Amino acid sequence: ARALGAGEAPGMAASEEKTCTICFCDAPAAEGISCAEAHFTCVECFESYVKSEVEKPVGEIKKRDPEGRCLCPRNTASAGADRCVARPFADKDVATRLTHDTFERYLRARAGIRETAVAEEMRVEMERRVLEEKKRAEILASEAGSVEKLRLAKEHVVEKILTLSCPRCSQAFIDFDGCFALNCGRCRAAFCAYCLADCGKDAHAHVGTCVEGKDSLKAAGVGNRRVGGHPATVYGTKQAFEVAQKRRRCKHLALYLERFDDDDRTALLNALDDELRDLNIARADVARSAKKRDKDIEKADKAAAAQRARLGRQNNNARGAAGGGA
Repeated sequence: ARALGAGEAPGMAASEEKTCTICFCDAPAAEGISCAEAHFTCVECFESYVKSEVEKPVGEIKKRDPEGRCLCPRNTASAGADRCVARPFADKDVATRLTHDTFERYLRARAGIRETAVAEEMRVEMERRVLEEKKRAEILASEAGSVEKLRLAKEHVVEKILTLSCPRCSQAFIDFDGCFALNCGRCRAAFCAYCLADCGKDAHAHVGTCVEGKDSLKAAGVGNRRVGGHPATVYGTKQAFEVAQKRRRCKHLALYLERFDDDDRTALLNALDDELRDLNIARADVARSAKKRDKDIEKADKAAAAQRARLGRQNNNARGAAGGGA
């Protein structure tokens, strides 16, 4: 029994002829193939058609059918409005109309498309993995950068804020003998034990009027009594010195912390827990120092505004007096 071609109706007479859609010649229906839209192609033209199709680049074949299946010859853009939209031919129907060699080439072409698809999937998957690895590396680098940033910040705080050192040569010191006018044992710089300001060759004059010194004595509960003819800020107790340094450290630490966001600020304070505990500095102390600084700035701004207003009134009065005299 003869197998029916695609689009060939059961009971169709073997001698029935159809017109080929390629060469426009009539041929027995059994000696060709018809699509679901009844477009007929004779075996000779179908052989040539499939040969030409499988020689095309893979990308061009996939444009017509993603799986590289054989379509009706009328399924081309050049057909315009008459373009065939029938489904692809079944492989078994294609096999019965082609020579063995051409059908093998057709199968190889389809296999090539599948291999290309697999290769493309592998490429996409590889790109996805590379992208994920890149993101992971960026995260690790960011974390490493954050760790290094935290390390450097802690190092700065410990060396520049918490450690008592000469303001000129950075030589650390720990001794205090009662006089707040200090001299560096290495570079001989004179500096203030309250605010650590470099005072040149002699710090006594500065220490006698140091605002930080006066505030520290007040905070320590020490009177403002002169000692040996010197202002109260020149000579003092170890307690007054420790109060002064705690105030200075809190003030500068609060100022330094302003450059960080909340998360980094918290991380830095966590990293400094041991150092701050040893110096009897609580986070609340740092917060109070920051709040006091904000109030001082606000107070200074108000005073400056009042001064500008006062000068403005004086200038207006002066201009008014000058105008009246004229």
